[in-house]
Amino acid sequence: MTKFQLSFQEALEKLKNDKNNTVAYFFQEKNNKKGVLANKFFSIKSNFATTEGVSHASSISLLNFKPSYNATVFQKLINAGAQPLVKVHNDELGLGGKGLFSAFGKIVNSLDKTKLIGGSSSGSAATINFVHFAIGSDTGDSIRRPASFIGKVGFKPSYGAVSRYGLFPYATSLDTVAWLTHNVLDSILVSQVVFGSDENDLTSVEIDVKNVEKTKPKKVAFLDFDAEIEDYVVKKLYKLRNILKSDQVEIEIIKPDLNLLKTILPVYEIISYSEATSNLSAINGITFGNTEKNLKWEEIFIRTRSDGFGLMLQKRLIWGSFFLEKDNQEHFFIKAKKTRTLIKNYYESILNKFDLVVFPAFYGIAPDIQGENSEKSDKITNFILAISNLVGNPSISLPLGSYKNLPFNLAVDSKINSDAELLGFSLYLEEKISEINNE
Repeated sequence: MTKFQLSFQEALEKLKNDKNNTVAYFFQEKNNKKGVLANKFFSIKSNFATTEGVSHASSISLLNFKPSYNATVFQKLINAGAQPLVKVHNDELGLGGKGLFSAFGKIVNSLDKTKLIGGSSSGSAATINFVHFAIGSDTGDSIRRPASFIGKVGFKPSYGAVSRYGLFPYATSLDTVAWLTHNVLDSILVSQVVFGSDENDLTSVEIDVKNVEKTKPKKVAFLDFDAEIEDYVVKKLYKLRNILKSDQVEIEIIKPDLNLLKTILPVYEIISYSEATSNLSAINGITFGNTEKNLKWEEIFIRTRSDGFGLMLQKRLIWGSFFLEKDNQEHFFIKAKKTRTLIKNYYESILNKFDLVVFPAFYGIAPDIQGENSEKSDKITNFILAISNLVGNPSISLPLGSYKNLPFNLAVDSKINSDAELLGFSLYLEEKISEINNE
């Protein structure tokens, strides 16, 4: 794993002076020097259950919540000798996508404070330079887009490859434990520790990643989004295609079905908001949440939802309730699920023909938080990463280049449960990208 110049205590002190609203809790260093991840430390998103520290998912509604158990991924890392450094803030309860919606203040890009860092795993991204790896969750692009905005590796495994036990649910059919690392090899090492089925998560499956080796892919598809991405991204993709061709990799440029791909965002929003409305229904001030005495249950519920939830979260849950109303289900929720199947069938038809499918992780560098260079929501490459959450296939975000000293990444996908192959191919791509950046 990456050699780190900072010691645990040095990293802790630097983060104690951090002004980016990032840290929710500081762990104490443990005397645990055994295991494959011994002497490696990490940050973890506050929407994972841990018996030590806070597990409020950056929401006032769960401010006093104290889990009696550790999330499976957290426990596996501890068992492997890794040291938790900090619990980090995120967009409230995992919803948001920008880093601006934690109840404890916005988190901005650590490379340029005027830029978005992305989310909801914003705290994980903001702390990666202080840790060996950062654990988060990825429901739509919550690890891979922040990875692009800061120039790190972000890996979302296949759905079910890592147990979600102890990860607070946002959208159950989309949620995936994911992480940021400094390179592909580090992501492989984390994968080898945390992958595996778990009796506490019936959606978890066994995927073997024990023997990952650098492998040259035979056939790679490039999805053509040149018309909507920045010129500097187009040029870098062109160089990558050429260097792969010169190494006898078969390249095919695919004109994607833009009309179908434009439905990714509304389908994602309808399904995720609807599932969130169901999953978060227990935060009512009685089952979970901050209970106030001498109030009727209706008053407790209203106060929990109005005072305990931020406006962004309230809006999404209102939409989710709307989509799930009996008279609306057929027109919105059922139709979204049917369209999801169309997207899945279309994308799998491409994934199954190639070793890899690659495309820009975003249309350019991190957008401004506000102003004329802020996020352009009409571009498919603003939300294209969510396709792998809808489908369930593994997806990795690799640093590709930089513009005006800010990075941008390449998204690399493969078919469902081919995580080992994707990681092996990514080692090869990482090497080739390094070659074109050193020309």
